[in-house]
Amino acid sequence: MISYNLFVDGERNGWKNLKDNSILLLQNTAREGWGMSRAPLTKSGEDKQHTESVAILDPLWTQLQNELPTIDAVVMYVGSVGAERVIAFAAKHGLTPDRAIFVCCDCNLHTKLCLINSNGFSSSIIIDCECEGHSTMNRIYRRILNEGRLLG
Repeated sequence: MISYNLFVDGERNGWKNLKDNSILLLQNTAREGWGMSRAPLTKSGEDKQHTESVAILDPLWTQLQNELPTIDAVVMYVGSVGAERVIAFAAKHGLTPDRAIFVCCDCNLHTKLCLINSNGFSSSIIIDCECEGHSTMNRIYRRILNEGRLLG
């Protein structure tokens, strides 16, 4: 699981194991709650958020890339910032639609869905979530870890 937000308080990034279930947790642990600043939606605000998303996501992507051969599926938060980078990463690294799971808030949802489809992920699981995805990503994390399944 990867997100530029913090969605599991008190947990460091890395492999988590419970019973026979394993999950690689990759989240922004440097900032409380929001991964990005709440910059206004202006050109300078967008530039600031893009710079922040690169600084946060790139190290997480590197960790994920190293583990991809051992991972069955990747759950990715696709928010209002960095959606293109998340989807492009999945395509660039050869994730198949059955291994790519997108958790999307409804901010610019049409654009996100177009990007998902145009990158070959039209049959991937897409899960709706609240803005920033905190609760939904946390529920998915706990369900996979405790029950070994994605969906309720």
